[in-house]
Amino acid sequence: MLVMFRFKNYGPFKDEVVFDMRPVKAYKEHPYNLITENKDNSLLKVAAIYGANASGKSNFVKAYKCFVNIVRNSFKENGKKDSETTISECYCPFLFNKESPSHNTEFEAIYHYSGYEYKYGYIYNKHRIEYEWLYRKSLDSNRQSLIFERSPDNIKLGSSVRGSCEKYINDIDSNVLALSFYSSLKLRSHVFRDVLFCLNEILVISFSCNAQSEYMIDRYFKLDFDDSEKPKLLAFLNAIDVGIKDIAFESSNNNEDFAVYTYHADYSGNKYRIPLEIESDGTQRAIALYSVVRLAALYNRGLLIDEFNNQLHPLLQRYIISLLYEESATGQLIYTTHDTSLLNNQFMRRDQIWFTEKNAAGEASLYSLAEYKVRNDKSFVTDYLSGIYGGIPDLKSFSFKES
Repeated sequence: MLVMFRFKNYGPFKDEVVFDMRPVKAYKEHPYNLITENKDNSLLKVAAIYGANASGKSNFVKAYKCFVNIVRNSFKENGKKDSETTISECYCPFLFNKESPSHNTEFEAIYHYSGYEYKYGYIYNKHRIEYEWLYRKSLDSNRQSLIFERSPDNIKLGSSVRGSCEKYINDIDSNVLALSFYSSLKLRSHVFRDVLFCLNEILVISFSCNAQSEYMIDRYFKLDFDDSEKPKLLAFLNAIDVGIKDIAFESSNNNEDFAVYTYHADYSGNKYRIPLEIESDGTQRAIALYSVVRLAALYNRGLLIDEFNNQLHPLLQRYIISLLYEESATGQLIYTTHDTSLLNNQFMRRDQIWFTEKNAAGEASLYSLAEYKVRNDKSFVTDYLSGIYGGIPDLKSFSFKES
Protein backbone atom coordinates (compact mmCIF):
# COMPACT_ATOMS: atom_id res chain seq x y z
CA MET A 1 0.00 0.00 0.00
CA LEU A 2 1.23 3.48 -0.86
CA VAL A 3 1.61 5.73 2.18
CA MET A 4 3.39 8.76 0.72
CA PHE A 5 5.04 9.91 -2.50
CA ARG A 6 7.39 12.89 -2.51
CA PHE A 7 9.36 14.45 -5.35
CA LYS A 8 11.18 17.62 -6.34
CA ASN A 9 12.38 19.25 -9.57
CA TYR A 10 10.40 17.10 -11.98
CA GLY A 11 8.48 18.57 -14.92
CA PRO A 12 6.54 21.67 -13.85
CA PHE A 13 7.09 20.85 -10.15
CA LYS A 14 10.16 22.89 -9.23
CA ASP A 15 9.65 22.76 -5.47
CA GLU A 16 9.00 19.77 -3.27
CA VAL A 17 5.65 18.00 -3.61
CA VAL A 18 4.28 15.67 -0.92
CA PHE A 19 1.28 13.46 -1.66
CA ASP A 20 0.03 11.60 1.42
CA MET A 21 -2.48 8.74 1.73
CA ARG A 22 -2.50 8.86 5.54
CA PRO A 23 -5.86 10.12 6.83
CA VAL A 24 -6.29 13.17 9.05
CA LYS A 25 -7.01 11.59 12.41
CA ALA A 26 -9.42 14.35 13.41
CA TYR A 27 -11.72 13.53 10.49
CA LYS A 28 -14.37 10.96 11.44
CA GLU A 29 -16.49 10.89 8.28
CA HIS A 30 -16.75 7.87 5.97
CA PRO A 31 -14.82 5.19 7.93
CA TYR A 32 -15.30 2.70 5.06
CA ASN A 33 -13.13 4.97 2.92
CA LEU A 34 -10.16 3.79 5.01
CA ILE A 35 -7.98 0.69 5.09
CA THR A 36 -7.41 -0.07 8.77
CA GLU A 37 -4.16 -1.97 9.22
CA ASN A 38 -4.01 -1.88 13.03
CA LYS A 39 -5.11 0.48 15.81
CA ASP A 40 -2.37 2.98 14.93
CA ASN A 41 -2.25 2.77 11.13
CA SER A 42 -4.90 3.54 8.53
CA LEU A 43 -4.66 4.55 4.88
CA LEU A 44 -7.04 6.16 2.43
CA LYS A 45 -8.55 3.85 -0.16
CA VAL A 46 -9.17 6.56 -2.75
CA ALA A 47 -7.77 10.00 -3.56
CA ALA A 48 -8.77 12.38 -6.36
CA ILE A 49 -6.64 15.10 -7.95
CA TYR A 50 -8.43 18.07 -9.54
CA GLY A 51 -6.97 20.94 -11.51
CA ALA A 52 -7.17 23.02 -14.64
CA ASN A 53 -5.74 21.80 -17.94
CA ALA A 54 -1.93 21.99 -17.97
CA SER A 55 -1.83 22.49 -14.19
CA GLY A 56 0.28 19.39 -13.45
CA LYS A 57 -2.18 16.51 -12.93
CA SER A 58 -0.75 14.27 -15.64
CA ASN A 59 2.80 15.25 -14.70
CA PHE A 60 2.13 13.97 -11.18
CA VAL A 61 1.28 10.58 -12.72
CA LYS A 62 4.36 10.79 -14.96
CA ALA A 63 6.55 11.55 -11.94
CA TYR A 64 5.51 8.35 -10.19
CA LYS A 65 5.89 6.38 -13.42
CA CYS A 66 9.40 7.80 -13.88
CA PHE A 67 10.31 6.92 -10.28
CA VAL A 68 9.31 3.29 -10.86
CA ASN A 69 10.81 2.99 -14.36
CA ILE A 70 14.27 4.00 -13.17
CA VAL A 71 14.13 1.34 -10.45
CA ARG A 72 12.95 -1.30 -12.91
CA ASN A 73 15.47 -0.57 -15.64
CA SER A 74 18.67 0.89 -14.20
CA PHE A 75 20.32 -2.48 -13.43
CA LYS A 76 19.83 -3.61 -17.02
CA GLU A 77 22.09 -0.76 -18.09
CA ASN A 78 25.18 -1.53 -16.02
CA GLY A 79 28.12 -0.38 -18.14
CA LYS A 80 26.17 1.74 -20.62
CA LYS A 81 27.17 5.29 -21.53
CA ASP A 82 25.41 8.18 -19.77
CA SER A 83 23.48 9.20 -22.86
CA GLU A 84 21.95 5.71 -23.20
CA THR A 85 20.71 5.16 -19.66
CA THR A 86 17.27 5.35 -18.10
CA ILE A 87 18.30 8.12 -15.73
CA SER A 88 19.34 10.33 -18.65
CA GLU A 89 16.08 9.59 -20.47
CA CYS A 90 13.98 10.13 -17.33
CA TYR A 91 15.77 13.27 -16.18
CA CYS A 92 13.06 15.90 -16.66
CA PRO A 93 13.83 18.92 -14.47
CA PHE A 94 11.92 22.18 -14.25
CA LEU A 95 12.99 24.26 -17.26
CA PHE A 96 11.53 27.71 -16.70
CA ASN A 97 14.49 29.24 -14.89
CA LYS A 98 18.28 29.19 -15.24
CA GLU A 99 19.11 27.06 -12.19
CA SER A 100 16.71 24.09 -12.07
CA PRO A 101 17.83 22.40 -15.34
CA SER A 102 21.21 21.72 -13.73
CA HIS A 103 19.81 20.67 -10.33
CA ASN A 104 19.14 17.14 -9.13
CA THR A 105 15.72 15.48 -9.17
CA GLU A 106 14.55 13.75 -6.01
CA PHE A 107 12.02 10.94 -5.48
CA GLU A 108 10.90 9.20 -2.28
CA ALA A 109 8.02 6.84 -1.46
CA ILE A 110 6.76 5.10 1.66
CA TYR A 111 4.92 1.78 1.49
CA HIS A 112 3.31 -0.60 3.95
CA TYR A 113 3.77 -4.27 3.22
CA SER A 114 3.65 -7.45 5.27
CA GLY A 115 3.84 -5.72 8.67
CA TYR A 116 6.60 -3.25 7.73
CA GLU A 117 6.91 0.33 6.56
CA TYR A 118 9.52 0.85 3.83
CA LYS A 119 10.92 4.30 3.07
CA TYR A 120 12.86 4.37 -0.19
CA GLY A 121 14.19 7.22 -2.29
CA TYR A 122 16.97 8.55 -4.45
CA ILE A 123 18.45 11.77 -5.85
CA TYR A 124 19.80 11.78 -9.39
CA ASN A 125 20.73 13.80 -12.44
CA LYS A 126 21.26 12.83 -16.08
CA HIS A 127 24.73 11.42 -15.30
CA ARG A 128 24.56 9.56 -12.01
CA ILE A 129 22.76 8.55 -8.83
CA GLU A 130 23.90 11.02 -6.16
CA TYR A 131 22.11 9.65 -3.09
CA GLU A 132 19.89 6.67 -2.34
CA TRP A 133 18.37 5.33 0.86
CA LEU A 134 16.18 2.54 2.21
CA TYR A 135 14.81 2.14 5.73
CA ARG A 136 12.45 -0.44 7.21
CA LYS A 137 10.21 0.03 10.25
CA SER A 138 8.09 -2.54 12.05
CA LEU A 139 4.45 -1.44 12.22
CA ASP A 140 4.07 -3.30 15.53
CA SER A 141 7.12 -2.05 17.44
CA ASN A 142 7.60 1.21 15.48
CA ARG A 143 11.33 0.46 15.46
CA GLN A 144 13.19 1.67 12.34
CA SER A 145 16.31 0.06 10.94
CA LEU A 146 18.74 1.10 8.22
CA ILE A 147 18.93 -1.12 5.13
CA PHE A 148 21.35 1.12 3.22
CA GLU A 149 22.38 4.72 2.64
CA ARG A 150 24.27 5.71 -0.49
CA SER A 151 26.31 8.84 -1.13
CA PRO A 152 28.55 9.70 -4.10
CA ASP A 153 31.53 8.03 -2.43
CA ASN A 154 30.09 5.28 -0.28
CA ILE A 155 27.28 2.79 0.41
CA LYS A 156 26.57 2.21 4.10
CA LEU A 157 24.80 -1.10 4.74
CA GLY A 158 22.63 -2.02 7.70
CA SER A 159 23.45 -5.04 9.83
CA SER A 160 20.62 -7.15 8.39
CA VAL A 161 22.07 -7.09 4.84
CA ARG A 162 25.74 -6.29 5.35
CA GLY A 163 26.95 -9.89 5.24
CA SER A 164 25.32 -10.73 1.91
CA CYS A 165 25.63 -7.35 0.16
CA GLU A 166 28.99 -5.84 1.11
CA LYS A 167 31.02 -7.83 -1.41
CA TYR A 168 29.00 -6.37 -4.31
CA ILE A 169 29.35 -2.67 -3.46
CA ASN A 170 32.10 -1.99 -6.02
CA ASP A 171 30.08 -3.68 -8.79
CA ILE A 172 27.33 -1.02 -8.72
CA ASP A 173 27.86 1.62 -11.40
CA SER A 174 27.19 5.27 -10.60
CA ASN A 175 24.14 5.31 -12.91
CA VAL A 176 22.60 2.16 -11.39
CA LEU A 177 20.33 2.13 -8.35
CA ALA A 178 21.48 -0.11 -5.50
CA LEU A 179 17.87 -1.30 -5.06
CA SER A 180 17.77 -2.40 -8.70
CA PHE A 181 21.13 -4.13 -8.40
CA TYR A 182 20.49 -6.00 -5.15
CA SER A 183 16.93 -7.04 -6.02
CA SER A 184 18.31 -8.81 -9.11
CA LEU A 185 20.56 -11.05 -6.99
CA LYS A 186 19.52 -14.25 -5.23
CA LEU A 187 20.16 -12.96 -1.73
CA ARG A 188 19.00 -14.55 1.51
CA SER A 189 17.31 -11.32 2.55
CA HIS A 190 14.02 -10.59 0.75
CA VAL A 191 13.91 -6.91 1.73
CA PHE A 192 14.99 -5.62 -1.71
CA ARG A 193 12.48 -7.78 -3.55
CA ASP A 194 9.76 -6.67 -1.12
CA VAL A 195 10.35 -3.01 -1.95
CA LEU A 196 10.41 -3.76 -5.67
CA PHE A 197 7.14 -5.64 -5.21
CA CYS A 198 5.60 -2.56 -3.56
CA LEU A 199 6.60 -0.34 -6.49
CA ASN A 200 5.26 -2.79 -9.05
CA GLU A 201 1.97 -3.34 -7.19
CA ILE A 202 0.77 0.14 -8.19
CA LEU A 203 -0.52 -0.05 -11.74
CA VAL A 204 -0.15 3.26 -13.64
CA ILE A 205 -2.83 3.75 -16.30
CA SER A 206 -3.63 6.56 -18.70
CA PHE A 207 -7.04 6.41 -20.32
CA SER A 208 -6.27 9.28 -22.69
CA CYS A 209 -5.78 6.70 -25.48
CA ASN A 210 -7.78 3.60 -26.40
CA ALA A 211 -4.62 1.48 -26.57
CA GLN A 212 -4.51 1.37 -22.76
CA SER A 213 -8.07 0.01 -22.61
CA GLU A 214 -7.23 -2.59 -25.24
CA TYR A 215 -4.15 -3.70 -23.28
CA MET A 216 -6.09 -4.06 -20.01
CA ILE A 217 -8.90 -5.99 -21.73
CA ASP A 218 -6.40 -8.32 -23.42
CA ARG A 219 -4.64 -8.95 -20.12
CA TYR A 220 -7.91 -9.61 -18.28
CA PHE A 221 -9.24 -12.16 -20.76
CA LYS A 222 -5.88 -13.92 -21.16
CA LEU A 223 -5.04 -14.22 -17.46
CA ASP A 224 -8.13 -13.78 -15.29
CA PHE A 225 -11.26 -14.73 -17.22
CA ASP A 226 -12.67 -18.21 -16.50
CA ASP A 227 -15.98 -19.92 -15.70
CA SER A 228 -15.99 -18.57 -12.14
CA GLU A 229 -15.20 -15.02 -13.24
CA LYS A 230 -17.77 -14.79 -16.04
CA PRO A 231 -20.87 -14.42 -13.78
CA LYS A 232 -19.17 -11.56 -11.90
CA LEU A 233 -18.36 -9.70 -15.10
CA LEU A 234 -21.90 -10.23 -16.43
CA ALA A 235 -23.36 -8.99 -13.14
CA PHE A 236 -21.20 -5.88 -13.41
CA LEU A 237 -22.23 -5.26 -17.03
CA ASN A 238 -25.88 -5.73 -16.08
CA ALA A 239 -25.46 -3.33 -13.15
CA ILE A 240 -24.09 -0.56 -15.38
CA ASP A 241 -26.83 -1.07 -18.00
CA VAL A 242 -24.85 -1.36 -21.26
CA GLY A 243 -27.25 -3.90 -22.79
CA ILE A 244 -24.85 -6.88 -22.83
CA LYS A 245 -26.66 -10.13 -22.00
CA ASP A 246 -23.79 -12.58 -22.37
CA ILE A 247 -20.10 -12.68 -23.21
CA ALA A 248 -17.94 -15.38 -24.78
CA PHE A 249 -14.19 -15.89 -24.94
CA GLU A 250 -12.73 -18.06 -27.69
CA SER A 251 -9.02 -18.84 -27.76
CA SER A 252 -6.37 -21.00 -29.36
CA ASN A 253 -2.60 -21.38 -29.22
CA ASN A 254 -2.49 -21.09 -25.39
CA ASN A 255 -4.59 -17.90 -25.41
CA GLU A 256 -2.18 -16.15 -27.78
CA ASP A 257 -4.92 -15.96 -30.40
CA PHE A 258 -8.33 -15.12 -29.01
CA ALA A 259 -11.56 -13.27 -29.65
CA VAL A 260 -14.17 -11.84 -27.28
CA TYR A 261 -17.81 -11.58 -28.29
CA THR A 262 -20.74 -9.87 -26.59
CA TYR A 263 -24.41 -10.80 -26.96
CA HIS A 264 -27.32 -8.38 -27.16
CA ALA A 265 -31.02 -9.24 -27.23
CA ASP A 266 -33.99 -7.74 -29.04
CA TYR A 267 -37.51 -7.34 -27.60
CA SER A 268 -38.32 -10.96 -28.48
CA GLY A 269 -35.30 -12.29 -26.60
CA ASN A 270 -33.32 -13.21 -29.70
CA LYS A 271 -29.57 -12.85 -29.07
CA TYR A 272 -27.09 -11.33 -31.50
CA ARG A 273 -23.32 -11.73 -31.26
CA ILE A 274 -20.86 -8.93 -32.02
CA PRO A 275 -17.07 -8.63 -31.53
CA LEU A 276 -16.11 -6.71 -28.39
CA GLU A 277 -13.95 -4.31 -30.41
CA ILE A 278 -17.00 -2.77 -32.08
CA GLU A 279 -18.71 -2.06 -28.76
CA SER A 280 -18.66 1.61 -27.80
CA ASP A 281 -15.46 3.12 -26.40
CA GLY A 282 -17.32 3.71 -23.14
CA THR A 283 -18.28 0.04 -22.82
CA GLN A 284 -14.73 -1.09 -23.54
CA ARG A 285 -13.43 1.46 -21.03
CA ALA A 286 -15.86 0.14 -18.41
CA ILE A 287 -14.67 -3.45 -18.91
CA ALA A 288 -11.05 -2.31 -18.72
CA LEU A 289 -11.77 -0.45 -15.47
CA TYR A 290 -13.62 -3.46 -14.07
CA SER A 291 -10.56 -5.62 -14.72
CA VAL A 292 -8.14 -3.35 -12.85
CA VAL A 293 -10.49 -2.36 -10.00
CA ARG A 294 -11.12 -6.07 -9.50
CA LEU A 295 -7.36 -6.59 -9.10
CA ALA A 296 -7.15 -3.72 -6.63
CA ALA A 297 -10.15 -4.79 -4.54
CA LEU A 298 -9.31 -8.49 -4.34
CA TYR A 299 -5.52 -8.51 -4.25
CA ASN A 300 -4.50 -5.31 -2.43
CA ARG A 301 -3.25 -3.68 -5.62
CA GLY A 302 -2.90 0.05 -6.15
CA LEU A 303 -4.15 2.00 -9.19
CA LEU A 304 -2.90 5.38 -10.38
CA ILE A 305 -5.20 6.44 -13.21
CA ASP A 306 -4.82 9.57 -15.32
CA GLU A 307 -8.04 11.03 -16.76
CA PHE A 308 -10.28 8.59 -14.90
CA ASN A 309 -13.39 10.42 -16.13
CA ASN A 310 -12.54 10.04 -19.82
CA GLN A 311 -15.56 8.58 -21.69
CA LEU A 312 -17.32 7.50 -18.48
CA HIS A 313 -20.66 8.76 -17.20
CA PRO A 314 -20.38 10.36 -13.74
CA LEU A 315 -22.72 7.75 -12.21
CA LEU A 316 -20.57 4.95 -13.64
CA GLN A 317 -17.44 6.55 -12.17
CA ARG A 318 -19.14 6.72 -8.79
CA TYR A 319 -20.28 3.10 -9.07
CA ILE A 320 -16.76 1.86 -9.89
CA ILE A 321 -15.18 3.80 -7.02
CA SER A 322 -17.85 2.46 -4.66
CA LEU A 323 -16.51 -1.06 -5.29
CA LEU A 324 -13.36 -0.03 -3.41
CA TYR A 325 -15.41 1.42 -0.56
CA GLU A 326 -16.80 -2.01 0.29
CA GLU A 327 -15.66 -3.03 3.77
CA SER A 328 -13.76 -6.09 2.49
CA ALA A 329 -11.88 -4.18 -0.24
CA THR A 330 -8.29 -3.24 0.57
CA GLY A 331 -7.03 -1.80 -2.72
CA GLN A 332 -6.16 1.82 -3.45
CA LEU A 333 -7.15 4.16 -6.27
CA ILE A 334 -5.55 7.51 -7.02
CA TYR A 335 -6.96 9.32 -10.03
CA THR A 336 -6.87 12.63 -11.85
CA THR A 337 -10.10 14.12 -13.13
CA HIS A 338 -12.05 17.20 -14.20
CA ASP A 339 -15.40 15.75 -13.18
CA THR A 340 -16.72 17.66 -10.16
CA SER A 341 -19.76 15.41 -9.66
CA LEU A 342 -17.68 13.27 -7.26
CA LEU A 343 -16.43 16.32 -5.36
CA ASN A 344 -19.05 15.61 -2.76
CA ASN A 345 -18.97 15.41 1.03
CA GLN A 346 -21.44 12.50 0.88
CA PHE A 347 -18.87 10.46 -1.06
CA MET A 348 -15.38 11.80 -0.29
CA ARG A 349 -13.54 12.79 2.86
CA ARG A 350 -11.79 16.13 2.93
CA ASP A 351 -8.36 14.46 3.04
CA GLN A 352 -9.13 12.49 -0.14
CA ILE A 353 -9.31 15.61 -2.32
CA TRP A 354 -6.22 17.20 -3.88
CA PHE A 355 -5.63 20.07 -6.29
CA THR A 356 -2.91 21.08 -8.73
CA GLU A 357 -2.28 24.67 -9.72
CA LYS A 358 0.33 26.46 -11.82
CA ASN A 359 1.50 30.02 -11.17
CA ALA A 360 2.54 32.73 -13.65
CA ALA A 361 6.15 31.46 -13.60
CA GLY A 362 5.02 28.00 -14.80
CA GLU A 363 5.62 26.39 -11.39
CA ALA A 364 3.07 23.71 -10.44
CA SER A 365 2.01 22.87 -6.90
CA LEU A 366 -0.02 20.06 -5.34
CA TYR A 367 -2.04 20.54 -2.16
CA SER A 368 -4.88 18.93 -0.23
CA LEU A 369 -8.30 20.24 0.69
CA ALA A 370 -7.31 19.24 4.23
CA GLU A 371 -4.96 22.25 4.25
CA TYR A 372 -8.06 24.48 4.31
CA LYS A 373 -10.26 24.85 7.35
CA VAL A 374 -13.33 23.36 5.70
CA ARG A 375 -16.31 21.96 7.56
CA ASN A 376 -17.46 18.57 6.38
CA ASP A 377 -20.97 19.87 5.62
CA LYS A 378 -19.69 22.49 3.17
CA SER A 379 -20.38 22.19 -0.56
CA PHE A 380 -16.94 21.24 -1.87
CA VAL A 381 -17.93 21.61 -5.52
CA THR A 382 -19.51 25.05 -5.12
CA ASP A 383 -16.47 26.40 -3.30
CA TYR A 384 -14.10 24.77 -5.80
CA LEU A 385 -15.83 26.17 -8.88
CA SER A 386 -15.98 29.60 -7.30
CA GLY A 387 -12.18 29.54 -6.95
CA ILE A 388 -11.86 29.31 -3.17
CA TYR A 389 -9.47 26.34 -3.35
CA GLY A 390 -7.71 27.30 -6.59
CA GLY A 391 -7.03 24.64 -9.19
CA ILE A 392 -9.41 26.11 -11.80
CA PRO A 393 -8.63 27.77 -15.15
CA ASP A 394 -8.19 31.55 -15.20
CA LEU A 395 -10.48 32.24 -18.14
CA LYS A 396 -10.21 35.55 -20.00
CA SER A 397 -12.78 37.32 -22.12
CA PHE A 398 -12.79 36.11 -25.74
CA SER A 399 -15.06 36.39 -28.78
CA PHE A 400 -14.94 35.20 -32.40
CA LYS A 401 -16.51 38.48 -33.45
CA GLU A 402 -14.17 41.20 -34.59
CA SER A 403 -14.31 44.29 -32.43
